[in-house]
Amino acid sequence: MYQLRAPAPDLLPFIEHYWFVTSKPEKPVELQVDVFVDARADLIINLGAPYLREVIGGETREVGYSNLDAQRLLPIRIIQRGMVATSGVRFHLGGLGAFSNVPLRGITNATVPPAEVFGAGADALEELLSKATDVDAQAALFDAFFLERLKRATSFETFQKALQAAVESNGTATVEDMAQAAGITGRQVDRLCARYLGIAPKTLSRVVRFQTALKALMRDPGCTLAEVAANAGYFDQAHFIKDFRQMTGGVPRGYRGYYPPEGPNDFAPNVVVFLQDRKRARE
Repeated sequence: MYQLRAPAPDLLPFIEHYWFVTSKPEKPVELQVDVFVDARADLIINLGAPYLREVIGGETREVGYSNLDAQRLLPIRIIQRGMVATSGVRFHLGGLGAFSNVPLRGITNATVPPAEVFGAGADALEELLSKATDVDAQAALFDAFFLERLKRATSFETFQKALQAAVESNGTATVEDMAQAAGITGRQVDRLCARYLGIAPKTLSRVVRFQTALKALMRDPGCTLAEVAANAGYFDQAHFIKDFRQMTGGVPRGYRGYYPPEGPNDFAPNVVVFLQDRKRARE
């Protein structure tokens, strides 16, 4: 069973949702989630069966422990099978920086122990989550944990202004545009992005532009690829298709019209598939 819960109101600017995957005794889970490049992070508390983490088009490894799957510039596929008990936190773009004790550039594309980023309290959180009786109780534990660690540093607020300029421009903002929006220099934008986001400003713009095009493709299956590319600010269709391959591992054709009504407004959603449902459809 795949369930979502909203975070506390004060956490909504930083955390999109909490997610939970749990199996029933009579119904083991078979779930696949494709996560395209969006420079976001997920905290994964794994209390059940190990899962497979595949870099799409690259290596696959089994993960049997809790981790922070940090901001990614590679598309990944998560496959969960068996008696699963997983709780997770899906951060907004840049949201992890509001809680991290370390500069994020050092963990881009990495999976690291939660305590490395959030401090020793992360181990205590995992213990409490293992004893919680249901997902609402677990969501309350996540709320308490992140509210206690929420930072309101002036430097983070400045970073948010630069980030907002990139997002509101759909990825067309230059480093100079971001710097002007935040009232700082381009070099300071570089440093703040390294600290709070883990990627360079130009890479941020590229990711936002790709996600803008992806969302348009998924919401309007009638658009041509040339229209999608042009509207998102790509030089031409070929550049969009190249980015699409690098950031999804596939081609645009398979994602037309997928976007669900409940999808988030800022970025396209993960592609979630229950493998057992797909199996039944073929029978």
